[in-house]
Amino acid sequence: MVVSLIAAMSENRVIGINGRLPWGHLPDDLENLHRLAVGKKMIMGRKSYNTPDRIWSEVGNIVLSRHQDLILDEGFQYAENLEQALFELKNESEVFILGGGEVFKKAMPYADKIYLTLVHAAFTGDTFFPEIDTRIFELTERIFHPADSRYAYSFSFLTFTRKVKC
Repeated sequence: MVVSLIAAMSENRVIGINGRLPWGHLPDDLENLHRLAVGKKMIMGRKSYNTPDRIWSEVGNIVLSRHQDLILDEGFQYAENLEQALFELKNESEVFILGGGEVFKKAMPYADKIYLTLVHAAFTGDTFFPEIDTRIFELTERIFHPADSRYAYSFSFLTFTRKVKC
């Protein structure tokens, strides 16, 4: 199974503030996420599940929470921790981890790929993407999108691939 992290972050690693994206929506980012993750199951933390801009997969989702009595919408199942979720999905070809910050941090040792939209600006936030260790991951693709009439900020799609197994 390939474990892929997928996120959007600012240059100062912010991924959210008060459960929202601080830069608003980037339609090309959402389109890129759907293109990469179509038909793949997703893992997310409870806070990401509860956000107004929740992203999910039509084929299945696991929500990580310490609260076993968590009531979930149809198409979502509960796991107590990341290891349990990965075990549940062990027969999948690829699994996407959507965050939030603590989930990304715990998932980094399992990650084979990181798909990151880097918004070329700095924002105030309360949730951050972990540092990417370039001794372990190499940047294998970069696609730049300039700011224009649709986008207030330029951004880049970055793909990191694990080069060293833990």
